[in-house]
Amino acid sequence: MTTSMRALRLITLVPLLAVACAVAQTAPPSAPSPQDLAQEQIAELEKAQRAMIQDLKRQLAEMPETVRKQRLRARIAEIEGRANLPRDLYISPSAKMSAPMKTYYERMKMRIEDCGTRYFPSQDGRKLYGQGVVGVTLGNDGSVIQADVLQSSQDKALDEHMLKLVHASAPFGTPPARPMANGSPVYRRLVVITGFDFNRDSEKPAPEPVPAQERCKWG
Repeated sequence: MTTSMRALRLITLVPLLAVACAVAQTAPPSAPSPQDLAQEQIAELEKAQRAMIQDLKRQLAEMPETVRKQRLRARIAEIEGRANLPRDLYISPSAKMSAPMKTYYERMKMRIEDCGTRYFPSQDGRKLYGQGVVGVTLGNDGSVIQADVLQSSQDKALDEHMLKLVHASAPFGTPPARPMANGSPVYRRLVVITGFDFNRDSEKPAPEPVPAQERCKWG
């Protein structure tokens, strides 16, 4: 391959690498059950990124020293730095949580479910039934930075009610320092995934009522 062809291939591949890096950093799982698959796909994408970066570096080394080469070197270094940034850590019911995280997760879930029982979704005097999944991004103090519907109930009013329940139930207290049982990676933010199932059974009071001071603040 000639030097000019290598340069052209580098110029073509560098933007593609930047896009792949952005996708790997922002791609969330769509629901608890597909989460492991989503994480595997992200891991494969990151592996491909690393291989592409190494290939680009080899090609770059064979090019003569020019202004264009310097620019490409800087661009690749920038992308490599972005690829190594911590990602959000997603915690779903199937995740291998540490013991403190399991306790935290169950308590968080209980508080949201208690809130959902006390303020069961309804619209125009009609109770709403359905299932959905929400991703809750937590701050260091257990506050909710944002809540997103990852799997819709197919009812906009019910989806909005799920998000309101999450915000009303917060804050949840400081999350454990080590959420994962096998050692927690460095992560940017903790995202807890929780499912909702509004049915006639969930209208009944919870078997273990949440203490008054921990109940959700509705309104």
